[in-house]
Amino acid sequence: MSQTSKIDLTYLNKIERFNFTVLNRLNSSPVFRKILTTIGATIGKTWVELFIEGAVVAHGFKNFKKIDPKRAVLLVPNHRTFFDQFAIAARLFKIYGRHHNIYFPVRANYFYDRLSGLFVNLFIANGVMYPPFVRDRKRLRWNKEATEILINLLRNPENMVGYHPEGTRNLGPDPYEFLSAKPGCGEIIYRTNPNVIPVFLEGFPDNPAHMLRCSSYRKNPRRPYVHMVMGEPIDFSEELAMEENKKTYLTIAQKAMRHIARLSKDEITIRKKYETSD
Repeated sequence: MSQTSKIDLTYLNKIERFNFTVLNRLNSSPVFRKILTTIGATIGKTWVELFIEGAVVAHGFKNFKKIDPKRAVLLVPNHRTFFDQFAIAARLFKIYGRHHNIYFPVRANYFYDRLSGLFVNLFIANGVMYPPFVRDRKRLRWNKEATEILINLLRNPENMVGYHPEGTRNLGPDPYEFLSAKPGCGEIIYRTNPNVIPVFLEGFPDNPAHMLRCSSYRKNPRRPYVHMVMGEPIDFSEELAMEENKKTYLTIAQKAMRHIARLSKDEITIRKKYETSD
């Protein structure tokens, strides 16, 4: 994994630099990363599951067993809320126990540009919100540094990264309409050839208190609030044989989004069955 001394930190402000240095050193240490992953697979998984267990049902998570253990894992879910990745990770830990070190790249806003964000990242998210990406156009060069960090992570078969092909949250009114795929996801896949696992999930409210109420409401457990549908690993062998350029990156990212879209149709069918099973 990249060490701080090899990363150009000049694109980060003072607080971002401090927060990143702390998270990078922890994630660069095999000992500390193992400790953080163990905490996430036990304590972290437990509190997330307490929050979502009564409202979330996972479908197709047996597909996770189809991964090649000699390659890292890249989860590619749709992105509607900040709960998405944590719900998937918690359910995977619940089903499979401790299996991979998990990393969820995030925007630097709050989690890296405030000291309180470092506290949340370390003590609530177990350091998984790493590395940060920036929105400021004047500092976009930093995002190339963050991409290289992700690529190094995905060259280690012990790691799993959650990455949204849409690039940002889809805040549109229709959860079954998607934003355009971004080539950054395709670049990561092309350069590392990980196990790429698509996931579609829908139903999380924006209000955490509402989510907690839905989870604790057990009078009708056959009608969960959220469905998470996982697909089989995507075969990119044809695309990986193409010439490396931005067009190929975009082609790969678009293919990932097509698989997510197919899972969204499965989710619609599943949701209808649950709603008519009374």
